[in-house]
Amino acid sequence: MKMKVIISTLLAFAFVFTTATAQDVTYNLSEVAEFRIDGDSNVRSWYGDITDANATLVFSGIENLSIDELTPEAFSSLEINIAVDGIESDSGRLTRNLQSYLKGDDYPTITFKLNEITGIEANGNQANISADGVINAAGVDHSISMNVVATLNNDGSIRFAGKHDLLMTSFDIDPPTAVMGTIRARDEIEIIFDVTFAR
Repeated sequence: MKMKVIISTLLAFAFVFTTATAQDVTYNLSEVAEFRIDGDSNVRSWYGDITDANATLVFSGIENLSIDELTPEAFSSLEINIAVDGIESDSGRLTRNLQSYLKGDDYPTITFKLNEITGIEANGNQANISADGVINAAGVDHSISMNVVATLNNDGSIRFAGKHDLLMTSFDIDPPTAVMGTIRARDEIEIIFDVTFAR
């Protein structure tokens, strides 16, 4: 009799656990329309295309995603991983310099981790999202607050687009110079993204 009670209890726990975890829905980075770093110098502007990235977004408490269900509480986690050796420019020398200044040999991955969604304003099939997170580049953590436009596509995927200004010195990176200091990169850079996540 006791064995039946124990088995019944275990089955009940298993059912509750399965029901709870079934509400977590995972989306992965599926399409990149644009993902790059833009910068400038006293001579010309420059860029680095991000060609190697993966990301996982987990929603909690929803099954069929809709703008109405896109609440701050629905975002369980988001992590983006960017390979430093996958950042490429239109110049082989600049590409090597970018990867070197990002200390790619010691820190081969740039990461972003979501801390909190601080606000969402829905409008039709879009939502303006405010978020706090942490970027780790060249081994240094830097907290950011950013705004993102989310669009729910007809196929159930979700697109995130936006841009965010950063400083190289926030990651203990000195803006590079060349030709005995006559060419100087500016400290300010901009991250531009237009990416889609799908189940």
